[in-house]
Amino acid sequence: MCYRKIVSSLSIVGLLLAGGITARAEGPTISGFVDVGYNYNLNGLKNNTLRSFDANANALTLQNAEMVLEGKLESGVSYRADVDYGYDASCIHSAGFVSGGANAQVDLQQAYMSIPLSKVGGSLTVGKFVTLHGAEVIEAKDNFNISRGFLFNYAIPFTHTGMKWDRGWGDRLTTTVGLVNGWDNMQDNNKGKTLHAMASYAPCPKTALTLGGTYGPEQTSPDPVAGSSTEKNSRGLVDTILKLVPSDKLTLLVNHDWGVEEGLAPAGTDTTQNWQGLGVHAQYLLTKSFAVGLRWETLDDEGSRTGAEQVLHSATGTAQYKIDGVTYRLEYRRDMSTQKVFLDSAGLPKDTQDTIGLQMIVGF
Repeated sequence: MCYRKIVSSLSIVGLLLAGGITARAEGPTISGFVDVGYNYNLNGLKNNTLRSFDANANALTLQNAEMVLEGKLESGVSYRADVDYGYDASCIHSAGFVSGGANAQVDLQQAYMSIPLSKVGGSLTVGKFVTLHGAEVIEAKDNFNISRGFLFNYAIPFTHTGMKWDRGWGDRLTTTVGLVNGWDNMQDNNKGKTLHAMASYAPCPKTALTLGGTYGPEQTSPDPVAGSSTEKNSRGLVDTILKLVPSDKLTLLVNHDWGVEEGLAPAGTDTTQNWQGLGVHAQYLLTKSFAVGLRWETLDDEGSRTGAEQVLHSATGTAQYKIDGVTYRLEYRRDMSTQKVFLDSAGLPKDTQDTIGLQMIVGF
């Protein structure tokens, strides 16, 4: 009798395990990387002004240790979760995740499920996901340079929490439309929602044009000072990216951002503030292991994004060498402003900032 119970129990467990295995058509798989960097400010400072991911100067920094879990069920439903640990996590940390704010060293960068929609085509994604906008991304390993540019740091959001519908229309056109809580917040700070949209068109394999944007209220409501509602104060963004691959060795990216937000200036004045920027990125593969990345940017801000009314310029050059699964990088960057927002070693204001960066990345 006991033997039969044991056999019966093992059979049930076996069926459950078999069912669990067949329910997973792909994965789950685990991947990730470790990113360690060093940055030196030639002005002699311990911090780099107007820099986020590489704000630390004269310090060896664990930038990011990222782990990605993803897979797909037999039903076609896919899932993904990205966890970041290190300095980068504090830069992208979403409001409403956990306490810690800018000091938080861990961040759930993404966690979502994508459900195929057989009747209308495409898929519905629900959860937290990275933004559709910008020529650069959170993971430094996927960019041409060590540091992120002014446009990535100030002109666009990092992540969104909500839902989006992605659909391909043939081989050349892809669209996305969704509704999210806002910019970089898991819990909405007001009663309004933000529209999130993008369209990407590839007329040929080596050319792609992407046009996207967001629109919705992003300010905390009620206003912490005035106590009035802020839902009427909307923030808008238009993001355009042109990607060109003239040859197997050369990749070019041109990125333009235009943004506007209402209700940021004192009452009785023009309360609307704008920002716009242009970035040109290039990477050339000298050999299979060695590459050079260049970036030039300008950002015109009326004060809402960087805290001062100014025009910023930046020029960056990065040498990259890959061998045995490890990426080594050396970078020189020069930042310039129409205002004296930078400092020298004596604490005196100046309009330029020069830095040298080192980076080592290993993936798994």
